[in-house]
Amino acid sequence: MKKVEINAIIEMGEYHRTQGNFSAAANCFGKIIEISPKNTSALNCLGMTYHQMGQTSKAIDFMEKAIKYDDRQPEYYTNLGKVFQTAGKPKEAENAYRKALTINRDFVAALINMGVILLEREQTKSAITALDRALLLAPENADAILALADAKKASGQVLEALELYIDATKTLPLREVTWLRLANINTDLDQWDAAHINLKRSLILAPQHCETWSNLGFTCINYGDFQRAQKYFYRSLLIRSNFAPAYGGLGEVHYLQNHVDDALICSEIAIQLSPDDPYHYQNRRSMQLLAKGRVKDGWSLRDARLKLADRIDHRGRPPRWDGSPLDGKTLLITAEEGIGDELFFASCFKDAIAASGKCFIECDPRLVSLFSRSFPEAIIGESERVGNRFKPVQSYNWLPQRPPVDASIEAGSLFKFFRTSIKEYTNTGPYLIPSPKLKQSWKDRLEGLGAGLKVGFCWRSKYQSDFRNHHYTAIADWTSLFSLDNCQFVSLQYGTKWQEEIDALPTPIREKIIVFDDTDVSNDMEAVFSIAANLDLIISPSSTVSWIGGSLTVPTWVLHLRPNHTQLGTPFFPGFPSMKSFPKNISEPWSACFEPILRELKRLK
Repeated sequence: MKKVEINAIIEMGEYHRTQGNFSAAANCFGKIIEISPKNTSALNCLGMTYHQMGQTSKAIDFMEKAIKYDDRQPEYYTNLGKVFQTAGKPKEAENAYRKALTINRDFVAALINMGVILLEREQTKSAITALDRALLLAPENADAILALADAKKASGQVLEALELYIDATKTLPLREVTWLRLANINTDLDQWDAAHINLKRSLILAPQHCETWSNLGFTCINYGDFQRAQKYFYRSLLIRSNFAPAYGGLGEVHYLQNHVDDALICSEIAIQLSPDDPYHYQNRRSMQLLAKGRVKDGWSLRDARLKLADRIDHRGRPPRWDGSPLDGKTLLITAEEGIGDELFFASCFKDAIAASGKCFIECDPRLVSLFSRSFPEAIIGESERVGNRFKPVQSYNWLPQRPPVDASIEAGSLFKFFRTSIKEYTNTGPYLIPSPKLKQSWKDRLEGLGAGLKVGFCWRSKYQSDFRNHHYTAIADWTSLFSLDNCQFVSLQYGTKWQEEIDALPTPIREKIIVFDDTDVSNDMEAVFSIAANLDLIISPSSTVSWIGGSLTVPTWVLHLRPNHTQLGTPFFPGFPSMKSFPKNISEPWSACFEPILRELKRLK
């Protein structure tokens, strides 16, 4: 058979293969091999055909024969690497890609696949190096763009990743995965409207894609449309009955509607379906367990958060404490999450101090002086945090090196060791101590306001989003309280743009709100704690302000959604005796909380 005829048959085989007609393709390549057993092009193409047919061993056999007869073709090694990668053999795949790059260091397909493997191993910097080169060589290669975007996202360079995903949709607008990946990063950035639109675009191109339906369900959760969210999760499961994210989504829908038992069923299924990466579902399940009152199980499972992609990278920290007796050893407690969380976790610090020979406590710089006064037996150091919320990094240059600290534990993991049952939530008094001098100064200032209950309040958290706003009020919801003559309302609202919200109120109501313009409520924690310690009452959603009140044992009324995992399945807040619960279901208006609060306020003098 002439070379021209052989090439024509190979081209015909490739046409059949690209059209998904694998039997016809295999027949074409097989004919060539019968006539010319060492035809490496036919051997390689037949290997790729068997790979697409799911016959891995045959694919490897023919590809290795192609390489045996011609070991200078980077394409052959790259294709062999793809087969190994699909077969779950990353080491063999990497070896094949490296051989391809030894032959041609600029072979784009090998660079892309090598980058993907490195990313799977969390060797993000090396992955970005390989993928940057691939994109430099082939700027229009959508696979290179997507892979580099994934690597940038994994490294915390989220805005750069966003731009790359947008580029991918321009390069391959008819490829559903480009819109799906773009929607996913829209979600990470709380760009929910954009995510919703891009998921719909992906569905138009591939309505059979279970991940897209499931992700669409999560956008509906954000909007509070639980019925539609549930519908989309079930649609996802109709396509793929063992799709863990859809079960996780159903768990979220049930939990937010206070159906905790149903949420636990769904999260358990999601975990079972994700043996290699169950951590997100375990973390969510831990909250469900705590809300159900299963304290020991809940706090133990909370350690799953330490396996998530956005976990804190604690550089230079001592070995992690496993709960064994410290016997005089030194212990570092590392900071995590926001200030409100740090205040909540601090309720366990005295237990940790008593259990260790010496305790070092890391905290937000705004809390250093407060914690130093409240825990004089410990050494307090401020967090050295860099990065962003996607890839935070904390360093420990402030710790002594000679001798080094023996062990460390995250503040949020202390409960696993010191609060394993409701009986161990024994706090009866304040555990944080404001400055005596500042406290007296603010006492005089508040008394100067005249008669009436001094009621501190805030109406929302620092950060706002469609989903977070389900948990927080608007200041307009408070107008019935502001009409009371027996109260003076002191704003403890923090964050940004809250003054504009006050200014938008009608003048008679606005004038009832006391704002201390000379105090930075967001950053001056000493002042905030001194103000709070002199108040008769604090009213707040579940936020930093509520934990300030709880840590000082100032009477604190908390407006919140059911369920609230910090209540541990009880109608109160274990370990925080001054905090009182005013709950509502997510479907109810905030008046369900404000009406009983108003009645109680009227009874106070």
